Amino acid sequence: MCMNKSEALSKIRAALAGDSQVITPKGETYEDFVERLSKELLANVITPIVATVVSTCVKNGDIEKYQSSKVWAIAKHENSWLLTLENENEFALGFGDTPNKIMMHGFSSPDVLGEWCT
Repeated sequence: MCMNKSEALSKIRAALAGDSQVITPKGETYEDFVERLSKELLANVITPIVATVVSTCVKNGDIEKYQSSKVWAIAKHENSWLLTLENENEFALGFGDTPNKIMMHGFSSPDVLGEWCT
């Protein structure tokens, strides 16, 4: 199965409807900060690419789940990739020059903004 950009956007928007675990900087409201981060994330959505997670920054994280499932890279900023599992509401942050050799930050969750801003 392939994922297209519209499906990636829908998946992210659905996840953004929930609460995000982000630390609000001094002088900003939580709501304004989440809105700004959400816009930045949506601006970085790409046409989904199948990704391969080859390593992790953290032991005992969720790497096994991401190595045994179909993983899509759905947003990118510089060398940071937003990863998601096919048919699951899970997101993770990864790093790498190419989507076929991603180092996963370590953990994943349904909190798309929390993962993207890790």
